[in-house]
Amino acid sequence: MAEALGLEGEIKKISVNGVPFFQVQKEAERILVCSALGHLYAVAATRTESRSQYPVWDFSWKPKHEVERGQERQENWIQSIAKVSNDADRFINACDFDVEGSLIGYTILKYACNGADQKAQRMKFSTLTTRELRDAYEKALPKLDYPLAFAGMCRHEVDWLYGINLSRALTQSAYKVSKRYSTLSTGRVQGPTLRFIVERELEIETFVPIPYWALRTLADVDGKIVEAEYEIERFEVKSEAEQIVKECAGQTGVIEKLESRTFNVSPPSPFDLPTLQADAYRHFGFTPRVALGIAERLYLDQLISYPRTSSQKLPPSIGYEEVLKGLARMDAYRKDTEGLLAEKHLLPREGNKEDPAHPAVYPTGNVPKKALDAREQKIFDLIIRRFLSTFGGTATKESEKATIKVPSLRSRPT
Repeated sequence: MAEALGLEGEIKKISVNGVPFFQVQKEAERILVCSALGHLYAVAATRTESRSQYPVWDFSWKPKHEVERGQERQENWIQSIAKVSNDADRFINACDFDVEGSLIGYTILKYACNGADQKAQRMKFSTLTTRELRDAYEKALPKLDYPLAFAGMCRHEVDWLYGINLSRALTQSAYKVSKRYSTLSTGRVQGPTLRFIVERELEIETFVPIPYWALRTLADVDGKIVEAEYEIERFEVKSEAEQIVKECAGQTGVIEKLESRTFNVSPPSPFDLPTLQADAYRHFGFTPRVALGIAERLYLDQLISYPRTSSQKLPPSIGYEEVLKGLARMDAYRKDTEGLLAEKHLLPREGNKEDPAHPAVYPTGNVPKKALDAREQKIFDLIIRRFLSTFGGTATKESEKATIKVPSLRSRPT
């Protein structure tokens, strides 16, 4: 962030109680950039209560180190930000433009910066490229994105209310029955998820497998080897399937019927996060968490846009031509990008999903500054090729289905 906003001069690193701030000069402005270190504030009970008391309805937002153990760094961060903010005359929340980023910035500005949320501005960006960060700074929204911040507050508060009350009720109920104390945890998401897992596990444990057999064969059709399936999909008696195999051995089939169908295939829509994770698993076997982690690293390296999006839209504002020219600098994509750049009008095929915060996932056009590891390269390539394919034309696909009869199968369907 500091590198993007500063001029060509040096970035000065300042340490306040061990917390790093980065100072840059932008014309007459002196800008200090600091990290938020994630959530510095959390929901907690307003008053100190017994751990067994419920229901609990009185809560407030407190510094995270006061309500959770092992948060000493967060205490130092809050104190340092508060100290520096006393001399600031302008505040901008430049956290990720999503629910959590909006909430993180809002709570820090409100509680650590003495109510600076009332006059703070908001940077909105989807990539970490220098051009977009500078543009987001120059066009910073005049006020915070309160709807997103309040949505985040609501989610945390509901999670806390569910978690604290249901966990205490569950723990006390178990104690009354067993006379043994053990802390039991549940919550808004945890409880229903656990029930789903239990029900699924019971299905697995009580499942009685029923064996079946299916027939497949390789047929030579005019010199081309194709796979053929028997008309009956499954056999529950193995001997029946074996008898058919025996009767078909060495026989020549006759094509009795040939059906041909032609249909159009539209280009794919751009990646949102769920479809990116699904394709990463389908092609590479990457779990959703692994795929997201790799995508976030590519985002921080300025190679792709913000991955946590539900959008399938690619607005013209991202600069199709500029992105394609950037991709053309990489040998693997030069041929495809040159073909697209030769077109007069670039129009991607978009999906129906929209996200007010971010567009779909797309490459920035930047060339990697360092070598990507094998998994990063796969996800990077997947995102680039998906982006390029959205500009493609409609494909025509032909499907043929042949019905083959084997004369020796006199009494059975073919």
